[in-house]
Amino acid sequence: MTDTPLIQLDRVSKRFGGVAALDQVSFEIRRGEIHAVVGENGAGKSTLMKLLAGVHEPDDGEIRLAGRAVRLRNPREARRQGISIVFQELNLFPHRTVAANVFANRERMSRCGWVNRSAMREATRRVLSELDARFLPDALVGSLDIGEKQLVEIARTLEQRSQLIILDEPNSALNEPESQRLFTIVRGMRDRGITIIYVSHRLEEVFAIADRITVLRDGRFQGTYATAATTIPQIIAAMIGRELDSSFPQRTKTSSPGDIVLQVRELIQVPRLGPISFSARAGEIVGFAGLEGSGIDELFRVLFGLSPMTSGQILVRGEAYHPNSPLAAMRGGWALIPESRREQGLMMDWSIARNATLLVLDKLLSALGLIDKRAVHRTTDHYVRRLGIATDSQNKKVVNLSGGNQQKVLLAKWLAKEPAILILNDPTRGVDVGAKWEIYELCRQLATQGMTILMTSSEIEEILGLSDRVFVLSKGKVVREFQHGEATKVELLHAMASSVPLDLAASHARA
Repeated sequence: MTDTPLIQLDRVSKRFGGVAALDQVSFEIRRGEIHAVVGENGAGKSTLMKLLAGVHEPDDGEIRLAGRAVRLRNPREARRQGISIVFQELNLFPHRTVAANVFANRERMSRCGWVNRSAMREATRRVLSELDARFLPDALVGSLDIGEKQLVEIARTLEQRSQLIILDEPNSALNEPESQRLFTIVRGMRDRGITIIYVSHRLEEVFAIADRITVLRDGRFQGTYATAATTIPQIIAAMIGRELDSSFPQRTKTSSPGDIVLQVRELIQVPRLGPISFSARAGEIVGFAGLEGSGIDELFRVLFGLSPMTSGQILVRGEAYHPNSPLAAMRGGWALIPESRREQGLMMDWSIARNATLLVLDKLLSALGLIDKRAVHRTTDHYVRRLGIATDSQNKKVVNLSGGNQQKVLLAKWLAKEPAILILNDPTRGVDVGAKWEIYELCRQLATQGMTILMTSSEIEEILGLSDRVFVLSKGKVVREFQHGEATKVELLHAMASSVPLDLAASHARA
């Protein structure tokens, strides 16, 4: 193996409309390593990956591949040079087969000029075997779960015989077992000599998988670190230019939970949920942990009126609550931050102001019944300031904001309703470390002010760090309950893999 780095960036710069997305960035990526690139939203990670993938060309500087200067004018040219990228938002055709997706836009042809589907299926079968995939080439992509769809994307890059694969936030929608499986696959690719660039906001997984870590901040190179010779606090300090006192905001002595606000009794939703019983108090953050299919998503959907419950009882402040629709839930003081802000939470082509005030326009009317633009401006300005949304205009389209700021706009939209009970489904997915801490601090502030928060996360540390109590679900039932500080990550993962229901009477007595 040659000592020449596979990729060398020499004073690479890229500007958009006068704004420097990358400014004189220089570093190298070695052959056969897993090289993580980290930084806050807006640090330049995505721009750099798009330069390497041929989506953009640099304005200044040089990219060298195996010691040779290259111009990657388009993605096809990058793929020809052996560079592939798997974007965070998967680029698949759900109504086509796995094999058709693996060979999309480069179908194999027979001598007669027909598409050679049998050859494509056989090649796909071989690469799926390398990945230990449990689905067939003829399966429809739309029938696969998110982890399997990601394997299809990786299979496509492997079949192209890529020497460099860029994984952009590959873990953002995966649960713990799926993540561990992904890590095994990535390590296996490295061991076969493939170079991996791993882009992620999750520093714990970066330290678990990467050989070296490069940090970007404000479009500038901050350093490359050997993972074994650095720590998460050091990387965070390089990313944000300052040190965080702790990963999660500390509880104040006056923030103890108040009276019981929510009681769920013997709730069943056929076929995946229940019977389940729990309670939650004012000012309490209640976490829910479980593997894929544990019932957490179904529980949140029932509570917010998105799915009907089969039987059971829900009480809010002692009165029966019948969530027959999301509108009824909102009228009852509920709010839901969904797991996908792009698909379920925001109008991406709308402005910050239109999104932030969408649910409260009835309160922002003039005497003539028209929308009061000044009231809209005041309300939006309040939440822009309160949540620290980084923007130069309320009229900026949400699609042009970073992931962290998009999430803050989504929070603004629902906080404007002044809910009593807030459901957070993976609230920091795709959010950088600085914005994560701000969202954690907001959750703690809202709880201190008396709001009841129900939350889950694909990050175990987040559930343990934020929650006052954690209910562990398996097969639609509560199998364990932990008070804050009672469980380690290992203990929580062990409980998540269990299937023995908790004594409901004992659980109810403790609550």
